[in-house]
Amino acid sequence: METDIPEPNGACKRPPMSFFPLTLDRLERGSTQWLDRLAARPRLAAAALLSLALFAYLPGVLLLPPVDRTEVVYAQSARGMLERRDAFDASYEGERFAFRPIGIYWLQMGAGQLLGRDARGAIATYRLPSLIAGVLAVLATWWPTRPLIGERRAIIAAALFAVSPIVALQASLAIPEGPLLLSIVVAQLCLLRLYCALESDRRNGLWLVLAFWAAQGAGMLLNALAVPILSLSTIAALYAFDRRLDWLKRLRPLLGVPLMAAVAAPWLIIRAHFDGGVPFAGLTFGELIRALGGAQDMKWKAAPLTFTLAFLLGFLPGALLLVPALQNLWRQRAAALQRFLFAWIVGYWLYLELIASKPALYTVQAMFPAAAAAVALVLDQGPPEAALREGRLAIPPRMLRLPWWLVLAGMLVLYVGGLWFAGVSPSVLVILGAVLVTALFTLAARAATGGYAAAWLTTSVAGFVLFIAFTFAVLMPHMRLGWPAPRIAEAIAPLRRCVTGPVGVVGFREPSTTFVLGRGSNANVETIAGWMAGGEDAIAVVEDRWQGDLAQALAARNARRPARVGCVTAFNVMRGCPLSFSIYATGHSALDPGCKLAERYACRSPLPAASEADSRCR
Repeated sequence: METDIPEPNGACKRPPMSFFPLTLDRLERGSTQWLDRLAARPRLAAAALLSLALFAYLPGVLLLPPVDRTEVVYAQSARGMLERRDAFDASYEGERFAFRPIGIYWLQMGAGQLLGRDARGAIATYRLPSLIAGVLAVLATWWPTRPLIGERRAIIAAALFAVSPIVALQASLAIPEGPLLLSIVVAQLCLLRLYCALESDRRNGLWLVLAFWAAQGAGMLLNALAVPILSLSTIAALYAFDRRLDWLKRLRPLLGVPLMAAVAAPWLIIRAHFDGGVPFAGLTFGELIRALGGAQDMKWKAAPLTFTLAFLLGFLPGALLLVPALQNLWRQRAAALQRFLFAWIVGYWLYLELIASKPALYTVQAMFPAAAAAVALVLDQGPPEAALREGRLAIPPRMLRLPWWLVLAGMLVLYVGGLWFAGVSPSVLVILGAVLVTALFTLAARAATGGYAAAWLTTSVAGFVLFIAFTFAVLMPHMRLGWPAPRIAEAIAPLRRCVTGPVGVVGFREPSTTFVLGRGSNANVETIAGWMAGGEDAIAVVEDRWQGDLAQALAARNARRPARVGCVTAFNVMRGCPLSFSIYATGHSALDPGCKLAERYACRSPLPAASEADSRCR
C-alpha cells in the first residue's frame, strides 16, 4: 500500500514512481488521445493504416530473396508468359498445373508489363500484386466495419489484422493468397453488412451485393473455390443459430450469380482449352475436389489442431485476446454482429480441421478479419454507434499475459540463438533491430500485466510491424546458410564478366535456381562433364555429394576436372540439408584477374573422394 513520506519541514510528498509505470502512464494517455484523433478524422485514419501496412510489407517485398518453391514457380511462370507473349499457358518448365487458376498469373504479368522489361528479373516485380492487395485488404477491414463497430474499434481491428505475421507474409510474397486476402475481406464484410441489415444498407445496399459477388468471382479466378467455401461455411454456421435462410434474398442471386460467373469464367475457359474441351478432364474425383478447394495441395496429412496452432501463432498479437473475444461473442450471440463473427470463425475453423486439404499457412488468414473485429469489441467496450468513446480501453480478465521478464528473456534467447544458428553477422543494424523489437515486446508485456490497454495496443502493433520488417528485410536476407541460388549468383558475379556461356548447377534443383540464374541452370552431371571435356565456355557449380559422379563421368571421357575457382556453402531449407558447392570455369582460356571470386568464397576443404549416392539430400 502506497504511503506518504514526511519531509523535514513537516510536508508530505508522494513516493517517486518507477520507470515502467511512469512511462506507461504517459504512453496510455498519448495512445488514447491519438486513437481518438484518428477516429475523429477518417482520412487521417486511412493514411495511418496505409503507412502501417506499407512499413510492414514493403521492406520484405523489396529485400527478401526468392522463396522456394511456390512463390518462385508462380513468378517464373508469369515471367515465361511475358517472354512468350502468351496470356493463357501458365506452364512452368513445360508442366501445367490444372488446379491453378489464371488470375494470379495475369496480375503478375501486369506488374511485369507495368514495370518494364528490365524489372522482370526481380522477384519484387511479381510481388507487387500481393503488396497492393494486402494494403487494400487492411483498408477494407477498416472501412466497411465502421458503421457496425464504431470508428475506434474499426481502426483497432484493421491494425491488428495488418501486423499479423501470416497476413504480412502473404502480402510480401508472389503467391495467390496475397490478392486473395482482398477478396476474402470484401466478400465476408459485405456479407456481414447484408446479414446485419443496417438501415442505410437496406435503403442503398446494391453496392454491397455487387461487391460481394464480384469478390466471389475474383476469388475463384485467383484460388478456385476458397472464398465461396469460406462464405458457405459461415452461412452454414449461421443456420445452426438462426434456423432460417430467408435473409439470403438480400444477396440478390439472380443479379449476383451471373456477375460472379462472368468474373470467374476465364479460368474455366482456359482450362477447357488445355483439357480437350472439358475443364479438368483427366483428373480423378479426389483430385478434382482438391483442385476446387484451392491452389496448394497439402502433401502430408495434417495432425489434429494443426490449423488451430497456426491460427494462434499467425494472428499474434491479437491471439492473446482470442479467449475473451470468443467468450464475448458467445455471450452476445443474440446480436447479429456478434453471431456473424462467431459463425465466421467457428464455421471456417471446423471446415479446416475436418475437411481442408490445403496447408494452414494458406488458409487460416481467412479468419483473421473476424478475429480482429472480435478482439476490438472486447478491448474497447464502448457503444458501437458512437464515433468516439470517453474513457480508456480495458484489458479483459482472461487475456493471455506473460511476465515482462519472461518475454525479455525469451526474446534474448530467440535472437541470440537464432542469429547464431542462421549465421547472421551481428552488424549494427542487426543488433539495433533486435534491441528495438525486444524492447517493444517487453514494454507491451508490462503494459498488459499493468492493465494499460491502449499502451499495450500501441506497443504491440509497433513491435510486430517492426518485427515483420526487421525479419523479412534484414535477418532473413543476411542468413549465411540460406538462399543457395542467390548466394551462388553473388559468388559467380565477377566470374560472369569473363565467362559468357551458361551456368549449370548440380545438387540443388529448386525453382529459385532457374529464376535467379536463368533457364537451363538446373543441370546434371553429364552436361557438366561434357562442358569440362569439351572446354566449353561455361560456369559449373557442383555440390559435394555429386563430386564422385562427376569424376566417373569425366573418366569415361578421358578428361580431367579443372581447378576450382571458388566454393559456396548454403542450406537447402526445403530438404533440411547443408550444401557445399565447388565452382568451376570450364573454358580453356585463362581467366582475367579482375574476374577472381571474393576471398570469402575461397575453398577451405578438400573435395570428397566419393559421392553420397544414398543421401536424402541428393
